[in-house]
Amino acid sequence: MQFIFNALNDLDELPSEIIFIPVTEGEKVPDNRSVVQKTLARENFSGKEGEVCAVPFEDNTVVFIGCGNKEDDFAGQKAGSNIASYIKRVKKECVSVCLPTLSPNEVASVAYGIGLGLYSFDVYKTEKEDKNVLVHILSDNPTETEKAFTPFAALMDGIYEARDLVSEPANMMYPEEFVEVAKQLDGVTVSVMDEKEMEKRGMNLILGVAEGASHKPRLLTVSYMNGGKKRPTIALVGKGVCFDSGGISLKPSKGMEDMKYDMAGAAAVLGTMSALAKTGIKANVVGVMPLVENMPSATAQRPGDVIQSLSGKTVEVVNTDAEGRLILADAVTYAQEEFNPDILIDLATLTGAMKVALGTEMAGLFSNCDELAKQLEEASQKTLNDRLWRMPLHKGYDKMLDSDIADVSNMGSRPEAGSAVGAHFIGRFIENGVRWAHLDIAGMAWTTRDKTCIPKGATGFGVELLTTFIKENSK
Repeated sequence: MQFIFNALNDLDELPSEIIFIPVTEGEKVPDNRSVVQKTLARENFSGKEGEVCAVPFEDNTVVFIGCGNKEDDFAGQKAGSNIASYIKRVKKECVSVCLPTLSPNEVASVAYGIGLGLYSFDVYKTEKEDKNVLVHILSDNPTETEKAFTPFAALMDGIYEARDLVSEPANMMYPEEFVEVAKQLDGVTVSVMDEKEMEKRGMNLILGVAEGASHKPRLLTVSYMNGGKKRPTIALVGKGVCFDSGGISLKPSKGMEDMKYDMAGAAAVLGTMSALAKTGIKANVVGVMPLVENMPSATAQRPGDVIQSLSGKTVEVVNTDAEGRLILADAVTYAQEEFNPDILIDLATLTGAMKVALGTEMAGLFSNCDELAKQLEEASQKTLNDRLWRMPLHKGYDKMLDSDIADVSNMGSRPEAGSAVGAHFIGRFIENGVRWAHLDIAGMAWTTRDKTCIPKGATGFGVELLTTFIKENSK
């Protein structure tokens, strides 16, 4: 896929097989040819969101795309997504999108929707989907439009990065390979801790989860310090379980193949770091990603084991399938000790309970700071798909983590409020004065159906949310 930005009067010179014209609801279609008007009338086209009307001509086809209400902040992205769906279906190599009267930013938003919608992951297919489509974006001011598209392009690349990582099968994307991907990023500083260094530091929770796996764990840190001394330091911590069998507390076999995406939190963090570096945002951000596989074997940790964490707290491992909170506990401790962040946000496909509570429309937000929670909610509302809903933290949930033989248990004493209990476990490792938010993205990392701007598969959830949040709150 390649975008080229042209002036509207260039249309006749372009070899486009399809010409797309988005139309908002109630808007007069800007084409007076009788065949167009007759076709629109026959198809009852009114510009409602999702409507499509194709009018074939001798040399090309003109396709009108309904954008819905022009007051909708995401009308452009939605139109772009519908255009992408049409392009995928007809498999043409060169198309044009005509966007008169729109501002450069509005035009860029349409292009962004097209780009997100055209994503596909066909690395392991012998017959590839055609990704070489050339998309001409025609507008009143192509120079300004291309400039406006630059931050959208950086964001799109970050989302693609996250989607690619999550889509890879576990035999191809394991801790060491994830690190190699990170090393390819420009504009950031990458450091890696292996299992020997983690052992010296006392990161026994990360090591314990990885004990049963043949692939060794890694602690990946990616730093983007472009904000100067006066700006706050924001730490992003992403759960990176590259495959989760459940360990000794083995998961049911049905659906276990999906557990390759249990590293979607880490993928979102890396995608965000990529987007930040490409946009050059003035901010100080560090991404910490504990990377492991959770496998059953003769060497795997057992239910009932007691492990001393990096923080010094001891943890009773009641269930080895509650592993994400274990590696996050050591990772957030490390992030606080090493970088002294003003804000710490962790992302994790942490609990199935979160998917039961909020389904696949929103991620759960837990926070010890009302201001931070509000800032994240406001950032989420400026995205089409990265939506959040605040969930409660309460001392009653925290008490459920008390252990008879250790400082804390990794499972609640009762089978209820699983997402809140998981959040509280991580919260026990957050130092006083650190503004912290936990995002449980279990229902948002993967979709089993096509959604607007998100083809079936990995979603890249979190990249746009975090980039928007950092852009607006890094001062």
